[in-house]
Amino acid sequence: MTDSLLIAFIIFIACFVCSAFFSASEAAFLSISRAKVRTLLGDEKNGESSSDFLKGDPDRFLMVLFIGTTFSTIAAASLGTGLAIHYFGVENMFFSIISSVLFVTAIMLIVGEIIPKAYASRNAEKLTLTVSPFLHFLSQILSPLIWVCTWIVRFVSGDRPFAASMITEEDIKEWIHAGTEEGTIEEQQQQMLYSVLEFGDTSVRKVMTRRQDVVMLEDTATASEALHIFQDTRFSRLPVYHDTADKIIGILNIKDLFAADFIHQHHAPISSLTSEPFFVPDSKKIDELLREMQKKKTHMAIVLDEYGSFEGVITVEDILEELVGDILDEYDTEEAEFVKISDDKYSVDASCLIEDINEELGISIPMSEEYETIAGFMMTHLGHIPSIGEEVTIAESGEKITVTYMNANRITRVRFELVSKERA
Repeated sequence: MTDSLLIAFIIFIACFVCSAFFSASEAAFLSISRAKVRTLLGDEKNGESSSDFLKGDPDRFLMVLFIGTTFSTIAAASLGTGLAIHYFGVENMFFSIISSVLFVTAIMLIVGEIIPKAYASRNAEKLTLTVSPFLHFLSQILSPLIWVCTWIVRFVSGDRPFAASMITEEDIKEWIHAGTEEGTIEEQQQQMLYSVLEFGDTSVRKVMTRRQDVVMLEDTATASEALHIFQDTRFSRLPVYHDTADKIIGILNIKDLFAADFIHQHHAPISSLTSEPFFVPDSKKIDELLREMQKKKTHMAIVLDEYGSFEGVITVEDILEELVGDILDEYDTEEAEFVKISDDKYSVDASCLIEDINEELGISIPMSEEYETIAGFMMTHLGHIPSIGEEVTIAESGEKITVTYMNANRITRVRFELVSKERA
């Protein structure tokens, strides 16, 4: 073998080594998160600053890998073809090219892809720390070429980085679900983590206490009357209105009532003790509202609809319950929104939203602008204030809804009788 052939053969082998290196590097870096890189930085291990640089600029990192992999593959194919022609002769050029392509493809697939990526996926942290300094150095050498390639890619596909959104919210949910199945995450923790992810998408309208369930005080009420209502309801804050419920003028805190010694002034009006109300639209997201309530140091907000009418109230406790579930004190009685009576019967809180009931029970109650809750649905379809035992049957699907509890003129609970699959 001549010196030139020996050098060509060595370069040919080096191309496979380079391809394996870049494939393993890609698999390792895509397997390790930015958070893990920060953990490595805290451990002060070798290579962590380079890793942080590459993870912080994934476009540049991926471009280095693309360039390295492409050049390795082209060089291996070209050298393989030249060696094959030299070995089989020019007269057998077609056979030389075919055999070279098959040989290079097979070796590149096994040595350059499968083996290095399998190893990298099992040793991502170790490999990342090992190769990152070299890739960092290589990215500096190839800076002009990387800049040109990046400019071309963004010119064709827009300014959005092609390495963006490697991890989505759905990916995180799948990891949480997998952790629950494997036993590393408890079911209660799973629900809390899901609640955290959905926290920013939840509106005030879904969490608030609705107008018909709000206990209120008129501004002409005396301290004695207010105290009796506080004792009956066990609440610590109540909205105060003037003339009508749509004119909320303040919030009365029971602490202010005692602090002012109004308890001894039985006939003194409570209007001077109220604090300024905090009004919010029902469309506001609860994560934003929580920050505002923390800033204003208030625990209750008055919710208004799109027309500026009073729609309900929301408290810090209501918002926190979206994350941790119901928070019950010694005066609360726990009654679930959905209680399964039998396979096809459920007791449901009448203040539940139609969309929540459809999702929970897997049914299709018709939606309308005339009502939002199942109580509103019943009142609309019956056309009058119902009595216990009155029922409505959904024409489209056959589900039967029966009023089971009333509080004065308000429906508080209903019973659903679902249509079984055998009868459907």
